[in-house]
Amino acid sequence: MVEKFWFKKSEELLEIGKKLLNDGYFWHVCFSSQQSIEFALKGILVKYKGSFPFTHDLGEIMEKIGNELSVKVPENIMRDCDFLTPHYTMSRYSQFAEYNKRKAEECMSSAVEILEWLKKNFNI
Repeated sequence: MVEKFWFKKSEELLEIGKKLLNDGYFWHVCFSSQQSIEFALKGILVKYKGSFPFTHDLGEIMEKIGNELSVKVPENIMRDCDFLTPHYTMSRYSQFAEYNKRKAEECMSSAVEILEWLKKNFNI
């Protein structure tokens, strides 16, 4: 049941992101949103396949889930994954990217949408 570690961390990262949004740490909201999804996706692969790829590319991980578990991933979910992926790196080097409340809310919204879809389709 090692996947439970991944799912718990995913939920924690989302909750941290929500708190940080209220506190104005917008770059960290985007980082936490990306990480929340990465942990959830890797947890699904651990649960059903026993391992996961060593990448932070959410689209790549989601495609792997779709292909290996024969699940049709909706386009909006793939777009959300592609939107969140760069925030793993960009947010931590935010002198090159501006983070504001609007962008942070977009990241959080994308993460919530993906997690809802994952919960519905994978009972996590």
